[in-house]
Amino acid sequence: MADLPFTLDQLRILRAIASEGSFKKAADSLYVTQPAVSLQIQNLEKQLSVSLFDRGGRKAQ
Repeated sequence: MADLPFTLDQLRILRAIASEGSFKKAADSLYVTQPAVSLQIQNLEKQLSVSLFDRGGRKAQ
């Protein structure tokens, strides 16, 4: 089986951000810190060579 460029945790975090609308709310729903969420998303973005969110305001877009 081929190695995937992401982890299950990264996908869970991505889904939580999409459903909750913010990194902080996603972190709270997953019982992790907001910096942990940010780090996982940054790693995922690097692995995929794409920006997943616009980080300008309070909401993740």
